[in-house]
Amino acid sequence: MRKNLSLLRPRVCTQVLKNKCREKVTFLDIPEDVDLKSLKRDVKLGAKQFSELEALIQKENEPQYILIYTDNQEQGYMAVTYLEAGFNRKHNREKESYIWEETEGESKKDVDLQEVWLEDDFQVPIIEESCLKRWLRNDLGDIYSTSGWSMMGARNNICENPYWTTCTEGPVCITIDDWNNFLGFSNGELRDEVLLEGLNYFEKNDKVYILIIEQDENYIGTEGEGNKGKWFYLALNFSADQVRVSLGKDKGVSYFKEVFRGIFATEQVSVAKGFSYQRMAHLLAFMRERNKCETAENIIKYAIKDWSSPQMHPITNKDFAFMDRYCKVSGEKLEVLKTMKKQTAREKLIQDLIGMEEVKKEVLQVVDVMKYNRLRIEMGIGNSSYHNVHLMLGAPGTAKTTVANLMGQIMMEEGMLPDNRFVCVNGAELKGMYVGHSAPKTKQIFESYDIIVIDEAYSLVQDGAESDSFSKEAIAQLIIELEEHSMDKLVIFAGYGGRKVSERNNKMKSFLDANPGLRSRITSTIYFDSYSPKEMVQIFFHLAERQHYILDEEAREGVFCHFAERIKDDNFGNGREARRLLETSVSCAASRVLSQNKKNYTKIELQKILREDVERAIQQMEYAQEVQNGGGGRKKMGFYM
Repeated sequence: MRKNLSLLRPRVCTQVLKNKCREKVTFLDIPEDVDLKSLKRDVKLGAKQFSELEALIQKENEPQYILIYTDNQEQGYMAVTYLEAGFNRKHNREKESYIWEETEGESKKDVDLQEVWLEDDFQVPIIEESCLKRWLRNDLGDIYSTSGWSMMGARNNICENPYWTTCTEGPVCITIDDWNNFLGFSNGELRDEVLLEGLNYFEKNDKVYILIIEQDENYIGTEGEGNKGKWFYLALNFSADQVRVSLGKDKGVSYFKEVFRGIFATEQVSVAKGFSYQRMAHLLAFMRERNKCETAENIIKYAIKDWSSPQMHPITNKDFAFMDRYCKVSGEKLEVLKTMKKQTAREKLIQDLIGMEEVKKEVLQVVDVMKYNRLRIEMGIGNSSYHNVHLMLGAPGTAKTTVANLMGQIMMEEGMLPDNRFVCVNGAELKGMYVGHSAPKTKQIFESYDIIVIDEAYSLVQDGAESDSFSKEAIAQLIIELEEHSMDKLVIFAGYGGRKVSERNNKMKSFLDANPGLRSRITSTIYFDSYSPKEMVQIFFHLAERQHYILDEEAREGVFCHFAERIKDDNFGNGREARRLLETSVSCAASRVLSQNKKNYTKIELQKILREDVERAIQQMEYAQEVQNGGGGRKKMGFYM
């Protein structure tokens, strides 16, 4: 018989206390029948997001404070449930059965629950950050009034001592949604006393679970580096153990398949042969609901709401036809979701960028060197003296910034550096606002990040190599940082320059000439050549495809002729010109389509770009170029009859 998940969703319960404030109590009800074996089995079935919990339960020196960093509140509650259930079974704790003694005028539901359950290891109070903030403000006076908390509602129905202030022995769960506000930032500085005062209150509790929830379309893979530092800060101050609970790149599709199987079993619903668990899991995974396991249960209940009994007949795909209307997902779009896979930075570099084969080769060679050195360190051979500082030069529009960012992302994804803190700044951003400010500003960037892309680095220098005092100060500090951190950081300078660039556009030369120490600290130089007319045509059609336009193939020859002429100009913008031509072609197509003044338009009409649209766009661009260069004539180029 097939085994199902032990936990299908967290048991979040709510009660109202019989006190003067009529406080609402929310707590997690921990099941008795879940233990470490249940967790292991669930992870094996597909709940891989909880794989880090096993080590915590088995740990000899059990943690008191546990940070659970998650992209979803529901999954965070599940993690707390697994952990607390595992610790309860580990210590052979049993769930108590409370007996209410009714007295005259007092029913069972009126009993003050505060005296009954708050120290129970099978019921974990949930304390929301807003509640903790209010209590800190009321209890500690006005010391936090400047943080903006004083505006958070009146004190109506707020007890001076909330129910959870008596929870000083058993487990508690604190949920933090607004991470920055909870920590109390003021002028960019962390207000340590707010954080410490709030969490120190629970220093005698057996377990303090802290859910740090960061909702994001890309989930926690794109966590803010500031949040990462604050998470680490919290771990150090409370000697907290840390786990990460994330549904991953597939957004939990394999896991939600098992959730559906388990709910069918619980509801005693048989499933017809050929039922598509994969389809239902994909629909659920790409919904925006926060409580997806609960949503899965409600979806099934809705599908069988008109049945006389759950065993009436096996459930089929047709029973869930209403989901297509609700989710607005067509069969075609669903197939896209099924095959959707997040591209890695390495794949984007290789597959999405047209041409630049030599550039790709050089970038991946740098990554290989980093891998090679890491293997040497792991085998105890010793540290390498490889300086990870690189220069990317080329004409405008040759994707230097894009490649620099991808190179940094590859380093992040493949763990090539001690940490993955990434930043891309403009050269001018290194300069301070006043004398003495540029050096610490530059130093701060190197202290805060591990992968540093300095785009348009020449903007740090104003006029040639003669720079102002702000620039000189920043460059001097830059030299120091490159000397100290060139082996534990990735530093990329990108900008216009190189052998085939006109003297006017060779702006990176002024940056390199600003200080003799810059050139000697750059390990490799990657040159981005201008695109050929053939590559420009590929870029043009590729951009159109990505934006769901259908280009007339007859336009290809005219586009080639246009770029064959444009590439001879010193002001040729490479990839940017392909984008500009597409945007102008779209404008011409829009004018053509809307001039028909129809009531309704077909989908194909709003996607199709004809040869005449592209021809008209080329004529407009060539005329604009002549006007900008001081001419005023108009001539037809690009298309030949």
